[in-house]
Amino acid sequence: MRPPQLSLRTAITVPFALLFAATVVLQAFMQHRQVQRLIDQESERLLAAITATSRSRLAEYLEVPFEIQRGIGDTIGRQGLYAPGRLEGVYTYLHGVFSEVYARHAQISLLSFGSQQGEFAGIRREPDGSYRLILKENHGEGLMHIYRQPVPGAVVASYPGYDPRERPWYAPVARAGQALWSPIYTTAGERGDITISAASPVYAGGRLIGVMDADVRLDSMSRFLREEALRGQAQVLVVDAQGYLVAHSEPGPVLAPAQPGTPQAQRTRLRIGDSASPVLRKAAGLLPQVEDKGAGFSFEDGDERYFGRVTPYQDARGLDWRIVAVLPESALLGETRAQSRHMLLWSLAIAAFGLLLGLWAVRQAVRPILRTAEAANRLAHGEWQAAAPDRGSALLETSILVRAFNDMAERLQQSFQQMRELLLYDSLTHSLTRRGLLERSQWAQPRPAVLSLVGLDDFRALNDSVGHGTGDRLLQAVSERLRQQLPEPALLARLGGDEFAVLHFDDAGQLSAPAMGEALQALFAAPFSVGADEILVRASVGTVEGLLASDDLPEWLRNASMALGEAKRRGRNQSVAFSPALAEHAFERARLSNELRQALEKDEFLVHYQPVVDLASGRMVGAEALLRWHSPTRGMVPPGLFIPTAEESDLILALGDWVLHRATHDIARQLDALPPGFDLHVNVSARQLIQSDFPATLRQVLSASRLPPHQLTLELTESVLIDSDVAMRERIAAIHALGVRIAIDDFGTGYSSLAYLSRLAFDCIKIDQSFVRKLLASAQDEAIVAAVLHMAHGFGVTVVAEGVETAAEAERLRAMGCPGAQGYWFGRPAPLEQLRGWHAP
Repeated sequence: MRPPQLSLRTAITVPFALLFAATVVLQAFMQHRQVQRLIDQESERLLAAITATSRSRLAEYLEVPFEIQRGIGDTIGRQGLYAPGRLEGVYTYLHGVFSEVYARHAQISLLSFGSQQGEFAGIRREPDGSYRLILKENHGEGLMHIYRQPVPGAVVASYPGYDPRERPWYAPVARAGQALWSPIYTTAGERGDITISAASPVYAGGRLIGVMDADVRLDSMSRFLREEALRGQAQVLVVDAQGYLVAHSEPGPVLAPAQPGTPQAQRTRLRIGDSASPVLRKAAGLLPQVEDKGAGFSFEDGDERYFGRVTPYQDARGLDWRIVAVLPESALLGETRAQSRHMLLWSLAIAAFGLLLGLWAVRQAVRPILRTAEAANRLAHGEWQAAAPDRGSALLETSILVRAFNDMAERLQQSFQQMRELLLYDSLTHSLTRRGLLERSQWAQPRPAVLSLVGLDDFRALNDSVGHGTGDRLLQAVSERLRQQLPEPALLARLGGDEFAVLHFDDAGQLSAPAMGEALQALFAAPFSVGADEILVRASVGTVEGLLASDDLPEWLRNASMALGEAKRRGRNQSVAFSPALAEHAFERARLSNELRQALEKDEFLVHYQPVVDLASGRMVGAEALLRWHSPTRGMVPPGLFIPTAEESDLILALGDWVLHRATHDIARQLDALPPGFDLHVNVSARQLIQSDFPATLRQVLSASRLPPHQLTLELTESVLIDSDVAMRERIAAIHALGVRIAIDDFGTGYSSLAYLSRLAFDCIKIDQSFVRKLLASAQDEAIVAAVLHMAHGFGVTVVAEGVETAAEAERLRAMGCPGAQGYWFGRPAPLEQLRGWHAP
């Protein structure tokens, strides 16, 4: 009997079908596991991101009121805005900063101050954006009044027996002597807001005078979570350690409904298990298991699966909360699960059909595809010239793929070549770029070389005046002149903006850095032809020389940049060769700048005052406020050392504001002990003056110090006035309109036309000490001083001569009719206490 035999079709089809079925089942199973794993991973990642973002945003949201009230409390203490029985300065200041500075911070509902004497002043923001004053003073009936306006007037409500010292935000802070968050409580007043307060102690003269607080309503915190776009479809809520709701992103309150006959202010907060949301109620049972671990959890509600995560939120200043985020699975997948099932069915049908065609098509399709893949691999390794795959194929699609690949490879090669050209060559001047210079600077052994960095002086101002098109053509002309007249061999590169690099290889040893700098500057002696214009532009040069290894070029570029910066600091149109001392000076400037920032934070600065004397009577009529720095490590630092460093950075703004604030307050407090009509002189830098809000800052300083405006003179340097534009002149006019006097400092050193004097409102001219110092020895300087006095008389302004150091100089100035003077002859800059005891020499 013959053994059973299988046909060839059966032998091929049955095993292949079984293998195909097993593959499909395995694929379905693996797909299900992969989708489930993807859901778990994505939910964990997304919830971690949501909770981290919510925690960060909540921290920023809550830090704002803390910083605001702490800054306001510091101002109240330092500026003496509060005195027992006198709260006007406090609530006026609170209303000003609340409505003008902090109005955009919607989380703050109330800024208030409670004193050790039981007095209270607060500014409350209403839902319509208006502000109301809440005031409780000890005199009168002792009631707490809520006014309709931010000033005393019509009373909305009054409450007896209110004592801020008994409120939850006051007593803990007063006892601890440090800033704290209050527990959640109900505010006093007709609204009965549920709020939490950021509070800080307020000190004056080292003595606690009260507590400053900023209220954050819980409903505003819920609105903040609700409007947080990054949470997506997640429900985010904040609960305290006892499980009570603090805020949540869903509609509805965090308070339990009021019982009949129960006042609104006595409503209690809901626990998470009592929430109106069924999802949150179900999640409440899982929180005790994970709330202290920052872990995730999941549960099902109906047909939906939810993922959740609990993250602790703690603040050493008194907060112990939990941030809970709950996300539905549909937010992660949408219709992905159903589509996955449909896709699997379609895949089965297509696979069965494709099975019939696959056996025939594989042989025809695989061969050209493999060849194309090999060509792509060679292309990925940069073998652009490798042979392309054959264009012929039995299948149309495969032929199209091969042809498309070949066309793509050609275009890609062209694109890479163009990109390389853009990286290596500047499109405007056709010079090398920084990258191009670095790539061209490749050699085996170090070579003698000189590297020069050329920076056009005042190019930005020139660009603004002639237009960017003309500026670009000027850069092309500069590049062309450098390229044509540079000694060979040299490399030219444009590093960016108006800066060029010239690398000259001095194999013969005939060039030096100074000689190269002079040669480059000589190229700018003649004007450049730019279209129909002839433009003369100067340049500063920084140079480095020595043996240059190819790997050292980036360091040479940094050193040359330091030298170029020093050349511009020396007045432009200069050439400076790099030396180690330049690097040391740059490091010293950076260290000095850092020390200045720390000195400002640690209150190491002082204000000294130098008398301004009426020459006719010998009487002191004013003083100039001068900044001094007493460093614990450097000692008394000369102003000429640290002022230029401050002017190179933004520190001059903070220092200028500090001097203006300190000097006005010092003099205002001592006006009774100073001569009548005493005039305070304060220097104002150009950086301060260009700030658009400087007049408003000046108005605030005058208001806070109570110094009469006509007893303040701001000294502006002549160079600032010469370079002033329309906006600057309008700002000076606004300052003058406040009643503040304007003095032109260092008059005569501007080297410019005096036409600017007719465009400005000023009250005083201060003759520079360089003319006074040579007054007795130089007829020319005496004539200049006489001309200034005559000109000032014509303008109807007063004159103060600076730098008077001898009795003879003072007498000569008095004889010439100079009204005022200051200098070492009358007194060196000294603390205010010495100024009060000043006597004429």
